[in-house]
Amino acid sequence: MSTPLVNIEHSPIAGVGVFALQVIAKGTVVHRMAGEVATLDEIILRVQAGAEAAADPFQIGDDLFIDLEETSRSFNHSCNPNVHVRGNNELVALRPIAAGEEITYDYSTTMKYDAEKIRAAGHELWTCTCACGAANCRGIIHEFKTLPQDQQDYYVMNRYLPDFMLAHYR
Repeated sequence: MSTPLVNIEHSPIAGVGVFALQVIAKGTVVHRMAGEVATLDEIILRVQAGAEAAADPFQIGDDLFIDLEETSRSFNHSCNPNVHVRGNNELVALRPIAAGEEITYDYSTTMKYDAEKIRAAGHELWTCTCACGAANCRGIIHEFKTLPQDQQDYYVMNRYLPDFMLAHYR
């Protein structure tokens, strides 16, 4: 069994966050997002029943999400992240990460919603005021298509997006 790279602790960004237990080299798989795979319809039903918060599911396909387990759900957003999503669920270090540093990814890189289906169920698209504190903070967390074009281009050119997003934005 390998040594864990991360631990959940109090975060200045939002309640709890995930922090590096040791120095993590650029390119290292820091974590694999885990939980039950569910369709958008299943997620909508869980949110309507109060069993799921709208912010919790992690999108891995046009109509597929991971209902995240605790560690995976505890990674916070940053407009200046130190990891990116590769494949469907791997968080990979964008740069060296210091021991004790909070590990963050840009939530917008995993968000491409079926707005019609969500609104038909009586919900609005999930967005959030950003509190990451980064110098380049956008002030809001929203879908990928709402990012500034230069930021979209950067993520696409470097392949810092999950596979389903790369299929849409190549």
